[in-house]
Amino acid sequence: MNSTSVAQIFLEMLLFTQKKTLEDLLSEIDKLRLKKPFFVKMPISNSTRVIKIMLDVIAKHSSKGVIFGNLQKDRSHPSLIKSEVIKFRIGNFSGKPTFERSNELIKFAHKNYKKRFAIIGCGGVFSAQDAYVKIKKGASLVQLITGMIFEGPQLIHEINSGLVKLLAIDGFKNIADAVGADS
Repeated sequence: MNSTSVAQIFLEMLLFTQKKTLEDLLSEIDKLRLKKPFFVKMPISNSTRVIKIMLDVIAKHSSKGVIFGNLQKDRSHPSLIKSEVIKFRIGNFSGKPTFERSNELIKFAHKNYKKRFAIIGCGGVFSAQDAYVKIKKGASLVQLITGMIFEGPQLIHEINSGLVKLLAIDGFKNIADAVGADS
């Protein structure tokens, strides 16, 4: 493995939060005239102002939606357990440390861009209730991996069954009716 290549990739990923770099990337993707939809996975450690700039750029292009959110990189974030941060001096955090911030950004994107984007919510989904929170904030789809790693593949069935119950309790006929109910 060439560590300079890894560093180069990391640097380029950081630059895509910059307006011009993101604009250039999406313009090149537009030229491909993709037949399948593509989504942009958004950082959650950036300020809401930076996220808005990014969403404004993405809205001008062919992306069908956005995914909130990626890893928690802010090692001082209150969602993190200090002893864990100290124990793991490098790397970023997934799962529960991403839950609250990704929900804030899902709500922000739904409020400001709901007619433009499909919003996929991810980050800290370990139960039907977690998925339902993201849906009610504005996610029309929910993505998970960390929850399934820790809870096992049966988690998908548990989430689906739980969502049916939660929708009924709140009087919704389907998930689409619940999308953005709390935004």
